[in-house]
Amino acid sequence: MIAQFYRHWRNAFSGIPTAIWLLSLVSLVNRCGSMAVVFLSLYLTSRLGYGVEQAGYVLGCYGLGALLGTWLGGRLTDRFGYFSVMVWSLVLSGLVLIGLVWLTDFVVVCLAVFMLSLVSDGFRPANSVAIVRHSRPEVRTRSVSLYRMSINLGWAVAPALGGLLVSFGWAWLFWVDGLTCFLAAGLLVWLFSPKAARGFAEVDEATADPQYTKAPKAAASPYHDKPYLAFTLFTLLNALVFMQFVWTVPLFFKMAYHWDERTIGLITALNGLFVFAVEMPMIYSIEGRLSRLQFVRRGLLLYAAAFATLLLPLNPLWIAVFFILALSFGEMLVMPFSTNFAFAYAAKGNAGSYMALYSISYSIANIVAPLFGTQVIARWGYFSLWTLVCALALLSLAGFWLLEKKAEPRPPAAVDVSAAA
Repeated sequence: MIAQFYRHWRNAFSGIPTAIWLLSLVSLVNRCGSMAVVFLSLYLTSRLGYGVEQAGYVLGCYGLGALLGTWLGGRLTDRFGYFSVMVWSLVLSGLVLIGLVWLTDFVVVCLAVFMLSLVSDGFRPANSVAIVRHSRPEVRTRSVSLYRMSINLGWAVAPALGGLLVSFGWAWLFWVDGLTCFLAAGLLVWLFSPKAARGFAEVDEATADPQYTKAPKAAASPYHDKPYLAFTLFTLLNALVFMQFVWTVPLFFKMAYHWDERTIGLITALNGLFVFAVEMPMIYSIEGRLSRLQFVRRGLLLYAAAFATLLLPLNPLWIAVFFILALSFGEMLVMPFSTNFAFAYAAKGNAGSYMALYSISYSIANIVAPLFGTQVIARWGYFSLWTLVCALALLSLAGFWLLEKKAEPRPPAAVDVSAAA
C-alpha cells in the first residue's frame, strides 16, 4: 500500500515542465530566507522598543506596500517581462533587508518596511506569469501545486532558521535574509536569462502554452472585465475566511483551549505538512473531472465545515485535528483551481495585470482579516466570529456558483491552442 502511494505520488510530478521545477527551486530558496517577516513584530517590540500600537502602524505600512507592490509588479511585468521584474524584485528586497539593520527611527522604519513589501510583492504577479508562460493548461494546476509545495516547504524552514539566527543577534536575521534574496536572484539569472533558458525552452516546447508566448493584438484590461472583477471579489471573501486560520485561530486555541505556544505550533504545522504530502497526488487524481470553479466550491464547503467545527463543545484535540484536515483539503481545492481560473482569464490580455489583480485580492484580505477577526472577537466573541466566517464561505460559494454559469473558461483539455497561436 505504501509502495502504491509512493508510485502515485511520483507519477503526480510527471509531465511538469523543467522551467516550473526551476521556478519552484528559486522560490524555495527565497522562502527559506523569509524569516525577517515572520519575526518582524517581535523585532519591533523587543529590539527597537516600539509599543504595540507603533508596531501595528509599521505592520500596516507593510500591508499597504504589498498592495501597491502587487499592482505595480503586474504593470511592470506587462511592460518589461517577468524575468526582469523578478530579478530586480529580489535584488532590491535584499538591499532593503540589509539596510534595516541600521534603522531605528520610527518614521524611517515605516518607510523602509513599506519599501520592503513594495519591492518584494512585485515578485508575485511576475512569477505567476512565468508559470503560465511555461505550462500548458492540462498541467497548469499541478504546476501551481508544485510551486505551492516549494512555498510551504520554505515557510516551514524559515521560522526555525530565523529563531536560530536571532539567538546570535538580530543583525544576523536581516543579513542572512538579504543574502538569500541575492542568492535567489543569482539562481534566476543563471537559470532563466534568455540565453540560459534556451536549453530547457526547447525541451519544454511540447508543454509551453502558445497563448502566452506573445501578447494579443488587443490586450484586454482586468479592470474592464466584469466577470473577472466578480471572480476577484469572491476570491477576496474566501481569503478573508482562510486567513482567520493565520490571525485568530491561534488566539482561539490559546484562550479557549488554554494551549501553550508549543502545542499551538505543532497543531498548526500539520496544515503545511499535510498540504505538502497530499496536494500533488490529489490534484493528479482529480484534475479534469470537474470545472475549476466546481472544485473551488467544494473547497469552500470544507472551509465552512472546518470553522463550524470550532462551534462544537467536543474534545479540543479532536476538534483541532478535524479543523486542520478540513481546512487543508479545502485549501488544496480552492487555491490551485482558483489560480488556474485566473490563468485562463489572463490569456485574454495583459497577463501581469490580471495576475496582479488576483494577488491584490489576497493582499487586501491580509489587511482586513486580522482587523475583522479581532474586532468581532472583542465585541461579540468567538462564537459570532466563526458563524460569520461560515456565512462568508457560503456567500463566496454562491458567488462562484453564479459566476460558473456565466463565465467559466473552457476546461483545460478543450482549449484550442492553435487558434491562439
